[in-house]
Amino acid sequence: MLVRVLTAAVLLLLLATPAALPGAAAAEPGSAAFLTLQIDRVTPDIVTTTSGSVVTVAGTVRNVGDRPVRDVVVRLESAPAVTGSAGLRTNLSGNLDQYTAVAPFITLSTELQRGQEVPFTLAYPVRGTEEPSLRIDAPGVYPLLVNVNGTPDYGAPARLDDARLLLPVLGVPPDPAIGDSEGVSAVVPPDTSRPVAMTVLWPLADRPRLAAGIPGGTTPVRLLDDDLATSLAPGGRLDTLLSAADFATSAQVDGDGAVGGALCLAVDPDLLITVNAMTGGYVVTDDPAGGLGAPTHPGTGQEAAVNWLGRLRALAQRLCVTATVYSQADLDALKRVGDTGLSAVATTGAADIVDQILGIRSVRGATLIGDAPLTAPTVSLLGARGPTVAIAAATLSAQDPGGADLTPQRNSPDVVTAPFDPGLGAALAGTGGAPIAPTYLDEDLRIPLQHDSRVARLQNALGALLWRGLAPEAEPRTQIVLPPLTWDLNPGEAQSMLTSVASAIRAGLAVPRPLPAVILETHRAAPPEPNPAPEPTLDPDAFIDNGVTSGISAVTGRLWGLTSALTADQRTGLTGTGYTAPLREDMLRALSQSVPANARNQAAQQRLSTVSRTVADLFGAVTVVNPGGSYTLATERSPLPLALRNDLPVPIRVRLHITAPPGVAVTDPGEIELPPGFLPLRVPIEVHFTQRFAIDVNLSTADGLALGDPVRLSVHSNAYGKVLFFITLTGGVILALLVGRRLWHRFRGQPDRADLIPPTPRHPDPLDTALAHGDDRTPPTDELR
Repeated sequence: MLVRVLTAAVLLLLLATPAALPGAAAAEPGSAAFLTLQIDRVTPDIVTTTSGSVVTVAGTVRNVGDRPVRDVVVRLESAPAVTGSAGLRTNLSGNLDQYTAVAPFITLSTELQRGQEVPFTLAYPVRGTEEPSLRIDAPGVYPLLVNVNGTPDYGAPARLDDARLLLPVLGVPPDPAIGDSEGVSAVVPPDTSRPVAMTVLWPLADRPRLAAGIPGGTTPVRLLDDDLATSLAPGGRLDTLLSAADFATSAQVDGDGAVGGALCLAVDPDLLITVNAMTGGYVVTDDPAGGLGAPTHPGTGQEAAVNWLGRLRALAQRLCVTATVYSQADLDALKRVGDTGLSAVATTGAADIVDQILGIRSVRGATLIGDAPLTAPTVSLLGARGPTVAIAAATLSAQDPGGADLTPQRNSPDVVTAPFDPGLGAALAGTGGAPIAPTYLDEDLRIPLQHDSRVARLQNALGALLWRGLAPEAEPRTQIVLPPLTWDLNPGEAQSMLTSVASAIRAGLAVPRPLPAVILETHRAAPPEPNPAPEPTLDPDAFIDNGVTSGISAVTGRLWGLTSALTADQRTGLTGTGYTAPLREDMLRALSQSVPANARNQAAQQRLSTVSRTVADLFGAVTVVNPGGSYTLATERSPLPLALRNDLPVPIRVRLHITAPPGVAVTDPGEIELPPGFLPLRVPIEVHFTQRFAIDVNLSTADGLALGDPVRLSVHSNAYGKVLFFITLTGGVILALLVGRRLWHRFRGQPDRADLIPPTPRHPDPLDTALAHGDDRTPPTDELR
């Protein structure tokens, strides 16, 4: 009985005692996934003297854990204004000491079940004599934090999540308690004595979409997928970017041309080539690695491509346009490839493509280093192409107290750098539907982008964009805005970005600085002595393998060799350079930084393999036709009949190489221009013996690159050489002498011995022979007579 009582008591104790929950009482969010907090709306997103005196932050708290959470409460906290570029990042993660509560916690739910969510709205004045308020008394960029606490079942109260954002304040509105009664003195305007010279590079680029390994002249054009059809259509990504730039610089919105003066379209020539090809109709391959032989289906974006390209051409007539590096190729990796022709296509040749398709003269002299940091190999590559301004990220660490150093630098005699703020670049890259952390950003400045909502990330970008104009102590007073080249914004986000630029200019915080002025002033301001670019820490995921770069170098070298042998087809107008250009451009697409860092090497290797197979097929398409039998030469000088085949759509200059055994002399036919199709040849040879022998025949380009497969011909000769010659000559001489002798005797009337009939020997009669033998015996008697 006692045992039963004790057992019951133990069971009651276990049921009454809550299980310990590891990490339930942790002070950091994310130690256990119970609640998530998402910011859904910030009003106003930019505070001005006329935007209203109250800031509203609305969002949602959701229970994502495996148990109910009780006593769910939230509150808003704020921090002092950001004083340096690094603060644009460090205030969004890590330490919380700088934040103080704006108001007490507000209860959202006494118990939030699994999967449930609850909205919240926090609204407080920007400043005020009465609490609570944000206590903002001067323009600047202020970090805000929304903190959510709760008590998970079987746990203790803890801070379960938070969300941080930046609030740009261009001007402080009046205190709501005072209103406008004090007039102008009721507001605090920004300091506009030192405006920032602003340049905005508005990107129009995309990932490589053309299928690999397809040479020029191939119709219809093949794409890897049909995503561009959606992107170019109304509401798509590229349509959104183009529409926003067109609207913000239109005469109705930008009457004085201030925004248009600061804005320059950064256009990827690879995108233009692709869209221009789509306007003529295209197909989508079902196997991206299949090359020419893969099945396809019709694309759906021809009309969208025509409309988008037409609008871009119209906008380019009134707005600055500059070319990006072709397909946003990684210049550091391209330097390791070591092909000067490919480097020229990627850099200086990119502008020519943009000009040809858009019908304009684009701005030259600047090289946009997009996702990657500026390295010594990149500087070396650019310096070999001539003077240029490299627009690249400045160096910045979490320990830097002030703003990033944007002073122009000279990295080599021909390369100067116009730096942009990496804190700003990273904030811009974190916006939209595909947020990324650029590889040029220091590891200590990276924040977990997927944790923040799209609205919060947009707020961070607006704050970073306006920070330098609101920080009069930051030097120098210049700013280049370079978002990620494959920026993915929705229409509202794109409009907010350009509205912020316009607001900064209209408020006197910024002045437009056209890109040509950036190029000119950077060359003038850069110190005369070169200062080599610091060697940054490269992201191992984004580093293109040496195996890929060496493979690209080998394939490109063979491709240049083939191109130099190709000529133009007079019937179609297709040139050798135009025929092989897409394959060289494929090598630049393989190095594209628009591909996510962790997938670059795989995508590069796949494209390289496909192009390698195509290049091998091109070399194999020009060859000697194998007759499959043997030749018989009637004489020692009978020509050798051959047939050459060219399956390429353009003529090619080739040389014929014939390897014959001793005793066979072959006349070199020299350089041959082989048109598309078949070309019969008769090669003069001379054979000095009679027997069956083999001849090896192969083709090469004029520079010696082997084409096709070598062919071995079996040849039989009827020639007898010098012995036959002398025998024939001797017989002819004897015959001539005999004929002359007969004619001589005939003319003199003398019989020739050859005409006389020799006496026929007389054969004895058998009877006479018998009688003769009889005479030798005893003479006959008289009686017998």
